[in-house]
Amino acid sequence: MDSFSDMHFKKYSDLLYKKVGIFISQNKRETFKMKIDKSMAKQKLKSYDEHLSYLQKKDSAEYFQQFVNDITTNTTEFFREKEHFDFIEQNLKTILKNNPRILNSGEIRIWSAGCSSGQEPVTLSIFFKECFRNKIDVKILATDIDSKILSEAIKGKYSFATCETIPKSILLKYFHKTGETFSVNEEIKESITYRHFNLMNDYNFKKGFDIIFCRNVMIYFDNAIQQKLADKFYNQLIPGGLLFISHSESLLNKTHNYKYLGPAIYMK
Repeated sequence: MDSFSDMHFKKYSDLLYKKVGIFISQNKRETFKMKIDKSMAKQKLKSYDEHLSYLQKKDSAEYFQQFVNDITTNTTEFFREKEHFDFIEQNLKTILKNNPRILNSGEIRIWSAGCSSGQEPVTLSIFFKECFRNKIDVKILATDIDSKILSEAIKGKYSFATCETIPKSILLKYFHKTGETFSVNEEIKESITYRHFNLMNDYNFKKGFDIIFCRNVMIYFDNAIQQKLADKFYNQLIPGGLLFISHSESLLNKTHNYKYLGPAIYMK
């Protein structure tokens, strides 16, 4: 295999940034190279220039998607960042007052942007079903740029180790054991719509969202892309709607019209 030069790093990182908004810093160079090498090995290529030429072809959408799948990081768990769920539970009456559409329409519309292998949307479905006791329909859109991880999410099957963070009563109620895994019950699956989606694309949703969860996603983008995402999410929220980001992320250095409600919690 040829050497990975500064020029190669720039071309790969520029291409990734242009297509999907992911920013690769110099201190991630070696990890980035290892992921590129792994992706190239799958295609039995040994030249970075040849690999780049494949990725840049107009008809290489499927090939580029495979590259994105190889590059992206997928780290998630059930009931991650519990403070967010505590906030909703403790402030549910105020949330419903600020956003009367939920009660008026009899449904709550939630977007899990960057859903990875599905633990977040499954958690959201379970949590809101418990909150509303089936008096409000829970409708969740779960999207991710990684088509491979999305196909795993759709299956709704998780290892015993993956399910360790789920309270036992919830596990027994909303999952069933199938061999060496726990499978999500149909009532949870039916509330979630999984879609392959690039956050850099234009947003064309017919209805707005009451809540958007985009956690541990912005950390992979630079400040300019984070600003664009904050603006896009704001436009997709219903007045009184909530945006949840990760506790490792912030809108402090962004220009926005959100109202700050708490750590990593914002309202339109």
